[in-house]
Order: sequence, then C-alpha cells, then structure tokens
Amino acid sequence: MIEWNNFFGAILIDRDYENSKKYIEEELIMHNFYYFHPAIFSTGVKEIPFYYDYMLFTFGRTAKYFACDNRELNNFIVEFEEILNNLDFLNAQVRIDTDYANYDLFWVNKNKLNATEKTEIINQFEEYKVKYFESENFYFGIGEIDLHTSWVETYNEEKIQEFESWYPNFKYPF
Repeated sequence: MIEWNNFFGAILIDRDYENSKKYIEEELIMHNFYYFHPAIFSTGVKEIPFYYDYMLFTFGRTAKYFACDNRELNNFIVEFEEILNNLDFLNAQVRIDTDYANYDLFWVNKNKLNATEKTEIINQFEEYKVKYFESENFYFGIGEIDLHTSWVETYNEEKIQEFESWYPNFKYPF
C-alpha cells in the first residue's frame, strides 16, 4: 500500500536566524501549505552548547499517499522552495520514505556561492555523477548532502532508477 509515508529533513541556516525563525513561526501558516505547517519544524535555540556557528532547522511528518506521482512531487517541491526562498539558508536535505521507494533530495542555495564555488560544485556533481538540476536560486538534486560543505557523493544508482521509474516525466525547474 502506498498510504503510509513520511518525510523529514534539515535546513542549515546561515546568519539571519531571527528572521528565518520568524518566518517559520509567524508567516509560514499564512501560506496554507498542504505539506508544511509551522508545528512540524524545530527552529532550535541559539544558546551554547545547543548550536555551533550555524543554526539547524529540522522538520518531519507523516503523510498519506505522499508524492505518488509527478504532480504531487512537484507540489511538494514548490512548497518547500517557497519556504527556502524566505529563509537565510545554505543547504537543505529532505528524506522521503514511502511504501514504494525512499529518496534523499537536496538543495544548495546558489545565492550563497560565488562564481568559483559554483564552478567547483558543478565539477564535483559531474565527477561523482550526481543527478542534479539547476534553477535560478538552487542546485536541486537526488542524493545526500553534507549541509556544511555542500559535498554530495555518488548516490545509489538503484535509487536513481527507482526515482526515474516513479517520476518518468520529472522536469526541473517547473
């Protein structure tokens, strides 16, 4: 059955913790998103020893019939990217666990990279055969990311094939 599913993840916040936290706690609810609600987020506490240098927002929830076709996956990504566009973040990771397959998706904030860093990350993606896409604001891809370094290594080829099988017409950006 494809009705028992969940997703969870993390967003590494750069410097503007207070405004990012305010968006999650006060403004996110106004979007009336289907997948995301402020209550599924933990925005941490900016108090030593509970953070070091960067804040980490985490989130997660269960879902029924989650992302079982291109349209639903696209809607999920659109909502998540709307959230990311309102946060001062470096990188983000989402794990999607479904009855039919499990995937790790990542986002790198291009606006936080200089030209040299953009070239380096693309070279690294290509060297490690990372399945990635590029939009105006993000490098988005399938794989596990190191939230601090943006490092993504080769992802399980079987998982990529499963993704392509479940979402045969997936295109990004939308």
